[in-house]
Amino acid sequence: MRRRTFTTAFALGVPALALGAPALADGPPAAWTPARSRALRDRAAQLTPRMTDRARRLMAVADSERLVDAGTLERAIDGSQHECAPTGLTQWLGEQVTDFTDEDLAIITGLFLMEWPMLHALLFEPDGPQHYGPDGEYTKAITKTFRTLQKFWDVDGSHIRLAAMHSDLLVDVDATTALAELLFELPTPEARELATEVAAFLSQPKFGGGRHPLFSFNAFAFSDQALLGDEGLGSKIIMGDGMLQALDALGLGDVAPQGILAHEYGHQLQFSLGLGAEEQSPEATRLTELEADAFSGYYLSHPRGERLRNRRVEAFLYAYFQLGDCAFDDPGHHGTPNQRAEAGHWAYDLANAKGAKGHVRPAAQVSTLFREDLPEILAPDA
Repeated sequence: MRRRTFTTAFALGVPALALGAPALADGPPAAWTPARSRALRDRAAQLTPRMTDRARRLMAVADSERLVDAGTLERAIDGSQHECAPTGLTQWLGEQVTDFTDEDLAIITGLFLMEWPMLHALLFEPDGPQHYGPDGEYTKAITKTFRTLQKFWDVDGSHIRLAAMHSDLLVDVDATTALAELLFELPTPEARELATEVAAFLSQPKFGGGRHPLFSFNAFAFSDQALLGDEGLGSKIIMGDGMLQALDALGLGDVAPQGILAHEYGHQLQFSLGLGAEEQSPEATRLTELEADAFSGYYLSHPRGERLRNRRVEAFLYAYFQLGDCAFDDPGHHGTPNQRAEAGHWAYDLANAKGAKGHVRPAAQVSTLFREDLPEILAPDA
């Protein structure tokens, strides 16, 4: 789902130490003032260069679901040949940040605050059941879909764990103290002081009291074996509240949780089958992302999967469209909106081909067929 910055995020779990609403260990924060904002901005500028190598590696994994070199811009496609424009999803997110000031952005980017909920979900996944959505509104759909996906595909997925990513993690001082230590190698007292200031900063109304969707606007698949080797974190799919909220706001709440999860599960299929791209380029990323769309679309359309039909099929195709981007020369390019919708149409046709009813093709075969037809999906459409 890209060393991600505030700008590139537009292109597009539950706290380990708290089971209920996050609690500030030091009591409610004092009123936020301009002086505190300036001090935190200056502190962010001091800490930015101190980010640890391990934190950078972990963030790169979640940022576009792969390790990337931001300087790699190989074989970018010609954007003039493809229809591409901002989608309702990016416009919706832009509307959520109209009250943010330049100083706010300096704090958010300087401290990498958009990454803190992701790192917590990746490193400190809680034991026991989790909830999905700020108030658990997507929990039933996501947990049911996850179980069905594990049974649907022929690739063993029993080792995959599912985790939630919540924005309000950022106002839980107990949880974020450990993150500040990891990110900047701060001693515990200094890390706790920083975490307390971050919680106070994000408790402002314009940040939704710590529940702003920007900070969990992502979903990604992680494979320790495929990507980092020695981290010992296993295989995870992490679902962010912000992405689910955005698609719900666009009228896709009844299909987006299943579609996003099935897409990330598609990446886990790629990890298991060795289908990941070795190079770090826009075309390589686009291939793996569109293929994950195809895996998702096949599951969503299939009689033994979600069995989506008619208007609901159009809904998930529209969801793919919303997640497309126009960053043709970016290593994190996922495909244009139209290309993502085409991958979904391709998968629907495959799942509902004559004689296919009830038969689930092996994941490797779906991949082979998709890659054979990829040139047609990528054909110029302008």
